[in-house]
Amino acid sequence: MLNLKFAKLGQFALTLFLFSSCGTKLHDRKEIELSMQKYDQLIQKMNEDSIAMLYAKDGDLGQMAHGRDSIRNFLATFKNYKVLSQSSTTDSITIVGNSSIQIGKYRQVVITPDNDTVTVKGEYKANWIWATEQGWLIKKMETKPLK
Repeated sequence: MLNLKFAKLGQFALTLFLFSSCGTKLHDRKEIELSMQKYDQLIQKMNEDSIAMLYAKDGDLGQMAHGRDSIRNFLATFKNYKVLSQSSTTDSITIVGNSSIQIGKYRQVVITPDNDTVTVKGEYKANWIWATEQGWLIKKMETKPLK
């Protein structure tokens, strides 16, 4: 009887080990907020290559660009703009497994090619996915300017 209990305990321990070693990583909202801060920093630098790499291979920048190359090319059309500041705030983050939806607001101050300084602000919705090697990547970023 005692051997049967140890055998069942051993099976239980093995099952727990297998589930914990191949399960989904638990994520928290701080990871998403840090990823968005990195995005903000890259937008301010207007580094289109690095920005594109924050997107999933098949990621979408609104309706304007699909895939990293398309996103990179779209962002390159803004090379004559200088971003003075880029910031975002988070209103909500929902995490389910290895995906997340972040909703918030953004504010950007830009010098246009005509040397006008423009402040743009609005709302955003970022769909993130977890990639084990790269961390959080943007699956889709949508923005809506506010007046």
